[in-house]
Amino acid sequence: MPTVSWRAARPAGPRPRCDRTCFAVALLSRPGRFIFSVLASVLALGYAGAVGYLKLHEREFIFQPAERHVVASASRFELREKRVTYPSTDGLTLSAWIVPAATASSSGAWLLICHGNLGNIGYGQRPEFYASMRDLGVNLFAFDYRGFGESSGAPDERGLYADATASYRYLTRTLRVPPERLILFGHSLGSGVAIELASRVPAAGLIVEGAYTSVADRGQELYPLFPIKLIATQRFPSLDRIPLIDMPKLFLHSPDDAVIPYAHGQRLFEAARAPKRFVDVRGGHEDAYRIDKAVYYGAIAEFLRDVLKREVAIKILPPSPTT
Repeated sequence: MPTVSWRAARPAGPRPRCDRTCFAVALLSRPGRFIFSVLASVLALGYAGAVGYLKLHEREFIFQPAERHVVASASRFELREKRVTYPSTDGLTLSAWIVPAATASSSGAWLLICHGNLGNIGYGQRPEFYASMRDLGVNLFAFDYRGFGESSGAPDERGLYADATASYRYLTRTLRVPPERLILFGHSLGSGVAIELASRVPAAGLIVEGAYTSVADRGQELYPLFPIKLIATQRFPSLDRIPLIDMPKLFLHSPDDAVIPYAHGQRLFEAARAPKRFVDVRGGHEDAYRIDKAVYYGAIAEFLRDVLKREVAIKILPPSPTT
């Protein structure tokens, strides 16, 4: 007697494969919906946590004071720096170096230096930069922002603007430097500080190197998956402010800058009013002044000559040995 099977006979041919429609149906089933909701919740919580972390640590990403102790410059630079202290606009104590011009035939001009986001006025190769700059016949005033070096307080955007204002006032009121003999200089983070100051006070000119359109713009480029522009509190909106500045402007930027892309400097330059000049320099974000000395300091000397209406000596030193 033949055996009877009560299972439905499988159709002949290959077993049908589960396509996207089949997968969607599985997700829409009760177990599928539960698993999907759990996965979505985990992803949402992880994303929210990452956004919260970026927002909570925003200032730590931007401001990196590093070593607070300011080491005197090496004797080989012969800076003869003088340390001075003075109050910021809100009473915090700021610390600065005054570096006199190298030659007796000084132009009588002063450079107010707003440095980058890492380290203090004596950090790294900054003394070497000061030495080459003062050889152009200008006096230097390099100050530390609040929370940097020996300046008190903790850094934030508004505070840095206040510190730049206080430094400008110290130069023009205490040292009695005429605004027409004062040039504002900003590198990297300091470019936004110098641009903000130049939008409010008179000066002979403005020089920025490795400048950004805004800190929020750069943050968005570095973290494209997160709403940096929405959550940023430290913005430094230089692109909005540069059109407000009438004084002569010099932009220095390396096409090989990996920290602040070259396109940032170009956009700033395009938005700026005349008189203005853009100079390409070789090197990276931190070392163009060493790698491309002739172009770098030659452009600054020419700019100083134009804005100060007198000759400025150009003395290019060979690169210092790396220690």
